Amino acid sequence: MNIWKVIDPGFMAPTASHSSRLKALMQQSKIGSYRALALQAGVSRWQIQQLRRGKIRQMRIEALSKIAIALNIPLTALITEFDLTSNRPQSSLQPPDNSPLAHQLTELQQEYQRLQKQQTEQIAAIRSQVQIDALQTLESWLVQWPTIAHRAQMNTDLPAVKILPFIRPVTQLMAEWGVEAIASIDAQIPYDPQSHQLTKGTANPGELVCVTHSGYRYHGKLLHRAKVKPLDSASSLT
Repeated sequence: MNIWKVIDPGFMAPTASHSSRLKALMQQSKIGSYRALALQAGVSRWQIQQLRRGKIRQMRIEALSKIAIALNIPLTALITEFDLTSNRPQSSLQPPDNSPLAHQLTELQQEYQRLQKQQTEQIAAIRSQVQIDALQTLESWLVQWPTIAHRAQMNTDLPAVKILPFIRPVTQLMAEWGVEAIASIDAQIPYDPQSHQLTKGTANPGELVCVTHSGYRYHGKLLHRAKVKPLDSASSLT
């Protein structure tokens, strides 16, 4: 249902900048981009474009409700925020309490609240499932690691290599989550300022450096830069 056809079929799109208003709301909700807003709200990017262009009265209430939920504001607040450029008094948008439109708005608000609750429950369910999956992957580590750590503290002569197999569940979980190391420790690789952080000295891009800390990418995106140091002169000559 298009609520705006009920309110005012002859409404013309506002001319003020709606993008700045939307960005302000996104910043409050820590949403970094219009694409992220569309994904979080579960609407198309075209719907976000409609809102930015001031065409809120041409949008379906379901899409507006989802956007409002993603922005963590009431549906009525979203409508008010993007309808302030109307030349009519704001009170003219409020129908009498006993009018059919008032009844429709009440139903829409109730639907908005239902969608908000549904999304909250879905997010909680997804978060819980992710945690359960992670705990299942780490089960052997959770059971054995405290004992291993205790034994290592009691016996300082225990070879560290014997402990390494018990780290595999953590490594497996990182792999399942798309976390991958940039480089292995002690590897000699060409210096790349975008992916590497020098811990001392200087190096030009392309010069060989030694990796001291792996660094990580998450689904191809840089998470932590690998820490590197320049090779000494003797190593450079070999």
